[in-house]
Amino acid sequence: MARTLDMIAAQLFEGVMAPLVLGGSMRPGPAIGARAARALAEGPRASFADPALLARVRDARVRRARLLVPIDDLGPPTGAEWALAAALHDVIQSASPRLNAPMRRDGARRLIGLARDTIERAGAPRSVYDAVSRHAWLARMLEIARTDTTVSWWSETRVFLGVDPPARVQRWPGLRRVRVLRTERRLSDLAPLAIDRALFVAALSELLAQTPLTDLATCTRATPPFAWSEAALGLIASRVGRTLAMRALARLPAEEVDTTLGRATHALAQTPGNARAAQELLGERSAARAPGHGVSSVG
Repeated sequence: MARTLDMIAAQLFEGVMAPLVLGGSMRPGPAIGARAARALAEGPRASFADPALLARVRDARVRRARLLVPIDDLGPPTGAEWALAAALHDVIQSASPRLNAPMRRDGARRLIGLARDTIERAGAPRSVYDAVSRHAWLARMLEIARTDTTVSWWSETRVFLGVDPPARVQRWPGLRRVRVLRTERRLSDLAPLAIDRALFVAALSELLAQTPLTDLATCTRATPPFAWSEAALGLIASRVGRTLAMRALARLPAEEVDTTLGRATHALAQTPGNARAAQELLGERSAARAPGHGVSSVG
């Protein structure tokens, strides 16, 4: 039976969006695709989660936002936030071991392409409030990880990607010399065999670019490397947006931030109009650390 839009919304919210905010195990469902993502962006028509879960997610999002700005409430997902969540869901699913089978690799490539189309259609935040709201959903996206388990014994070694090994392969550890090694692999390291790694990382970079506060708040990451996006430059072009960016950056190691932003700003040298906002941000960071300059706590 075909899934209805309400079923897709419920699965996406409960399996991906809520755990992303609250922590815990994610349970991605079948691929969503660009068409369903566009329908989600127009708004689910019915309740998509139980009220208790909605309340817990709302409270956690407010706590996240309050790390940067005093705010008392954030509403339900906007159309763009549904679309971005659907795109993240499909990026995760493109790395599923099931899609690495030779007969399914075209499906993985197609899925990452559809996710990138959805990300582009979502567009940049329309206001500073939108940027805060998106960050309250996606702040932890780069913390998503899969646990892979390698089980070795005297006659064989087996690898279980993202699933627990059957109990039978771990029996009689003393007699069979069973060894179990669990390895956590972050989302940025999960580029599937079916997809060129650069393509997978590009999708992550494009997703971060549409949530500029998250992009800035994680700018010292190794992958995908930070680069100034139009959305991030648009955010820091306003006084309020620049203040929020400063607060987000203040939570990261200062030297790493200076190196990262300096490198990214240097790359804008060919477009001085775009570089101006970035240079002003760097100037404010420098002035804030000058002797005698008061620095307020960001919580």
